[in-house]
Amino acid sequence: MRHWIGSALILVVLSLAAAPHATPAAAQAGQAGEPPRYNHVISANPFGILLEIFNAEYETVVTRSSSVGLGGSFLSREGDDYLNADLFWRFYVGPRPLEGWAFGAKAGVTNVSEEGTFFGIGFDVNRSWLVAANDNFYVGAGFGLKRLFGAGDEDFDLEIIPTIRIINIGIAF
Repeated sequence: MRHWIGSALILVVLSLAAAPHATPAAAQAGQAGEPPRYNHVISANPFGILLEIFNAEYETVVTRSSSVGLGGSFLSREGDDYLNADLFWRFYVGPRPLEGWAFGAKAGVTNVSEEGTFFGIGFDVNRSWLVAANDNFYVGAGFGLKRLFGAGDEDFDLEIIPTIRIINIGIAF
């Protein structure tokens, strides 16, 4: 678990370092209240094959500063399989949804092989970019925590699980 938390912290630091610096051109490119260029994103983690983790998301804009979506992930470690499905809401602090820093809440179910299925709620912090010639190539990274209800007994004591997007790549439309 320490490995996952350390990896997530490294991603957050790298995201901060890669954040664009405020310039007059950057300020003109994204005026407050400007409508989103795209309203939907479908993304997945292309590195999952190497890391034995898979996640995918669909996100859609609902206001000028927020989105809702569905996400799912699968992780297999040390004989346990973790299957997760969440509904999420994200608030974007920048001028447009689907771009920049976002803070969100999530609720969903997590199935742990041999242990059962647990309802959980949590939060996440994300950073996303729309790049390429049409600004429709999506790159996102994020980290969060999810509290599993009903977990924590003697047989299965994992109550808090990390939720890590690592790097999702997708398309905005």
